[in-house]
Amino acid sequence: MKRTIVPKKKWQELTDEELGGKRDKTVCVVRYGGFGDALQISSIFPLLKKQGYSVCVNATERSKEILAHDPNVDEMLIQDTGQIPNEELGPYWERITPLFDKFINLGGVVEQELLCLEGQDIYNWSHDKRHAKLNVNYGEALHDKAEVKHKFRPKFYPSKLEKKWVKKQRKDMKLAPHKFVVMIALSGSAVHKAYPHMDAVMANFLIRWPHVRFVMVGDDFCKMLEVGWEKEKRVFLRSGEWSLRNTLAFAQTVDLVLGPETGVLNAVSAEDVAKVVLLSHSSKENLTKHWVNTTSLTPDGVGCYPCHKMHYGFKTCNRDQKTGGSLCAANIDPNKVVDAIVFHRKLKNDISGTLSNR
Repeated sequence: MKRTIVPKKKWQELTDEELGGKRDKTVCVVRYGGFGDALQISSIFPLLKKQGYSVCVNATERSKEILAHDPNVDEMLIQDTGQIPNEELGPYWERITPLFDKFINLGGVVEQELLCLEGQDIYNWSHDKRHAKLNVNYGEALHDKAEVKHKFRPKFYPSKLEKKWVKKQRKDMKLAPHKFVVMIALSGSAVHKAYPHMDAVMANFLIRWPHVRFVMVGDDFCKMLEVGWEKEKRVFLRSGEWSLRNTLAFAQTVDLVLGPETGVLNAVSAEDVAKVVLLSHSSKENLTKHWVNTTSLTPDGVGCYPCHKMHYGFKTCNRDQKTGGSLCAANIDPNKVVDAIVFHRKLKNDISGTLSNR
């Protein structure tokens, strides 16, 4: 894969050569953001390849890491987050568009158009009115903007070394085939993407099913959510210990991935790995409509769900006073989470293949 680094100087001064020059039969795909954003658009790349294009992704350093081994990406045009001021992105995109045969800008298709931002009028609309407008599938919207078919298969591609690392980890952790291994993605990038009843769910299973193993993953912040499990040998605390790529590679080999709307869940959305997703600001229609082998859980009796809003704190997100978590997360019944895991465990034991989204 070719990597073109945008020089750190005023973009207006950049030459065509510094930006990689004019490409032949190449499409440039733009979507900045976190690693989950990069994974969401990965299903578009092979469809563009089938149209005869080479694929160049205009990426930030975060998505660069995730797409590093994607065989459907021929080039990455890489810049730092914030290197181009937000107010200058429009003219910058106009500057680089002539270097490609086709230019697809996916920025704002999800965040802004389907997940509204504070400051937009729609942010303060009534719940029903906002839901009626924004209850649209993210994948469908992204594929429509790219003008490709509705074939949804987002994919993370681990390297050979990462696959070898996973095998060693599983051996060291003594995760034999008869063990039911659950990866828990502890938290996402917002206050509503953390489940306050996770400890109760885990305790229930460890009592009932001696062969269940939990692998808890997340960033350094998530270490706080692991407190109390240090002495339990059936629980592996890996938050802040594993790299993001290693975490995603390992996720492809577990029996089930449990967590809120995070990049880890997006990474396995099209894999046969079972998934239990704890929805918060998105509906099933928005996020998991096309996911395979998935159970999507929603909160009970929460009038603001799904809010279709981006939140950066509890200023705009309703908080549950008892747990301290978001109201939507706190009102997903832990018994339903347990039942969903039991369902997938039974499915693994009784049926081969995958299950369509429930």
